[in-house]
Amino acid sequence: MSLLWKKAVFAENLRLTAQFFEKHGVRQPTYKEVLQNLLKDAFDFAFNLKCSRGVPHDASNLRTLKHSPCESQTTGSHPLKNPVLSQMQNGGLFLTAHYGNHELLGYKLAEFGLPLNAANIEQKPRFFDNWIQKKRTCNGKSFADRKSPKEILQFIDGRGLFAFLADQDFRKPPPRCIVEKCKSEFLGVPVFCNPLPIFILEHRPNTKVFFGSVIGNFVQLPTFNSQLYNSYHIWLESVILQNPAKWYGWFHRRFASSVIHSA
Repeated sequence: MSLLWKKAVFAENLRLTAQFFEKHGVRQPTYKEVLQNLLKDAFDFAFNLKCSRGVPHDASNLRTLKHSPCESQTTGSHPLKNPVLSQMQNGGLFLTAHYGNHELLGYKLAEFGLPLNAANIEQKPRFFDNWIQKKRTCNGKSFADRKSPKEILQFIDGRGLFAFLADQDFRKPPPRCIVEKCKSEFLGVPVFCNPLPIFILEHRPNTKVFFGSVIGNFVQLPTFNSQLYNSYHIWLESVILQNPAKWYGWFHRRFASSVIHSA
């Protein structure tokens, strides 16, 4: 897609979320600010992944979130001394977002030794997909193998940690049996969310759920309930408000189809 199209989407997302940012007294980012961050992170991913400045090797910049409904912890000198990261070693469902260098986040979690598998879709053209999949490899092992829903459940049963970018717009109405659990509000806008995490938790209700971002905020939901996405969005909003220019969902049609579905 052309940058002009992306700019139009960006402007529409600014319009839809303006009231939310005004309420919290935070300035919305400019197109130039977000694009500069995106290009820098893309460069780091392409050429400098292992030594990028985005996440220190010892993850010592993990910080405690405030005003969150989730449990949050900070690290000591070693990343896996963090209670939440330690729990993630035992597997579960990990929700993150297009915030900062999320590709680097996946690499670092794999580098820390977590049993990670990240959801991803095939990119076009094929040579680009092959290249990006090679970049999603740590110590000779891919942490982004494509799996069917059945394979995801088997992966979690084996104490795997399934990671998912949960701030994407879901274009199709979710299945009727779980549609209410896929409704939420994000940045002041009603949204329909991807049903995959709900599907996983419907079939594996005891699965532990974690949220995290590249800036070092890792939290664990106490228990699964129908408010999964509401809790996730409260957490994600607190992250975005820290630096709105680092959230690349501005370039996605994050709200348009959701508003149509909920009309």
